[in-house]
Amino acid sequence: MSINSRTATSSSNQSNDLRARRTRKWLQDALIELMKEKPFQDIQIKELTARAQVSRPAFYLHFVSKEDLLLSHVDVIFDEFHTEISREIARGNIDRKRFSLMLFQYWERYAETLRMVIQAENPDILLERLKEYVGVIMKEIAAKTRKPPIDPRLQELIIGYVAGGAYVLLTQWISNKMPFSAEQMARLFYDLTAPCETIKIG
Repeated sequence: MSINSRTATSSSNQSNDLRARRTRKWLQDALIELMKEKPFQDIQIKELTARAQVSRPAFYLHFVSKEDLLLSHVDVIFDEFHTEISREIARGNIDRKRFSLMLFQYWERYAETLRMVIQAENPDILLERLKEYVGVIMKEIAAKTRKPPIDPRLQELIIGYVAGGAYVLLTQWISNKMPFSAEQMARLFYDLTAPCETIKIG
């Protein structure tokens, strides 16, 4: 393949990628707009595509359902949070107090959107994503600190405990319109999960 052909192919791929990202963003924004107007359960795919001004086939090219679309919006928030945490870990700045604060600050920043997700009565979306990201972050910290590996069965229980605790605190905090500051909630979460650091095998 010639240089010109490779350049043309690269440009085409970038154009397609940009178009895909733009379509996904339009659909994500359309969903949030509609969720401000009616319950999530009442939103139809045809309403989403009409609001986003994309075709029905375009919707199914990117998402399998409106639940999948909702999950993609949650992923945008969690991915942003994870990127920042990973950057700190890579630098050796492993500070669980700071990580706890960052978690609640992100939820505070996206409170309106997350409140609508919670009200969509699909709690597994948030809980499962929390488990995934807690697991990934714990592995990154372990790799950086070179701590001895933990029994995978025990690790799974710890992840479930930490993610479950975070889920309860975060969802109740957001649902109740954040009566406490992000700093207060982070301190509470830090204190409640502190015992996990001292767990040993056998």
